[in-house]
Amino acid sequence: MVDKADFQAFLDGISDCFITHDFEPWRSRIILPFSLVTSVGPIVLTTEEALRENFELYLQAVDAMKLDQVVRVPISFEDCVDGTWIGTYETNLLSGGVRATDPYISSALLIPYPDGLKMTSILNARGHHYWTGLSP
Repeated sequence: MVDKADFQAFLDGISDCFITHDFEPWRSRIILPFSLVTSVGPIVLTTEEALRENFELYLQAVDAMKLDQVVRVPISFEDCVDGTWIGTYETNLLSGGVRATDPYISSALLIPYPDGLKMTSILNARGHHYWTGLSP
């Protein structure tokens, strides 16, 4: 059985890895194929190489905005009864304790595993192109 504490641990894990520029904590929480639904349309990453390339583009945005903290705040955590969960959260990107951009809300489709929650997709992901200007 998973609970909100598991969801918060998941959110902390997918936040800290961008500040530390460490791909492995991100990779350990993703199930391939992984889909990101953004304002410019869906992106489906089918290989670890594609996932790593996408992560690196987000790191460019982290560096460009001089982020030193990513804070994700849980809003809801819903049991879908089929073994999956939908977690909705607000993302805050901070530089020097100040928001670098407006917060935004996303939802993730999550599956519990013995080593923690893993996600298969994010709805309303803020694409790296939003900050970097690079095409997705």
